[in-house]
Amino acid sequence: MHARCCIIISECRDCDALNAILRVRIESLLPGDIVHRNHYLGGRYENLYVALESIPEMRVILDLATAQAAHILNRPKKDLRLGWWLNIMHPGDTTGAHTHDDADELLAGVYYIDVPPQSGKLVLQPGTEEVVIAPRAGLFVFFSPALMHAVTRHESHRPRLAVGFNVGPAPA
Repeated sequence: MHARCCIIISECRDCDALNAILRVRIESLLPGDIVHRNHYLGGRYENLYVALESIPEMRVILDLATAQAAHILNRPKKDLRLGWWLNIMHPGDTTGAHTHDDADELLAGVYYIDVPPQSGKLVLQPGTEEVVIAPRAGLFVFFSPALMHAVTRHESHRPRLAVGFNVGPAPA
């Protein structure tokens, strides 16, 4: 794991085959598989919520994210809950600057499933500096939910597939 300020980057080194399966599952989702959509900006819903039953292989990524979050937060995994959504960026899409500190989030993050050339970059803004991260498949990025972040214009002809997530305390 590599850390800079309040940004922690890690990698799923053996996830190529899993990412290929996830890509196929996501590309074959039916409209009814999406149980909720939100953040309609720029002509698209930025967050697509899908039942885990529609993409059961996602459990591997969610378990890895929760385990890493437990390590980062120095808390038992059982004391955490992870909420997740799909983010599918099409040509020309961007994501405006925002935070994830709306409720009781302890940590925010993203995992990249499929990242074609010229994909939008993650821009994190800790303080007055700007940290630009070029996404790649298999990359996890964890950061404070209060950290302002955005995604630059996606210039690829193929969609970029990612999973966003927030980690908070498990319900009592």
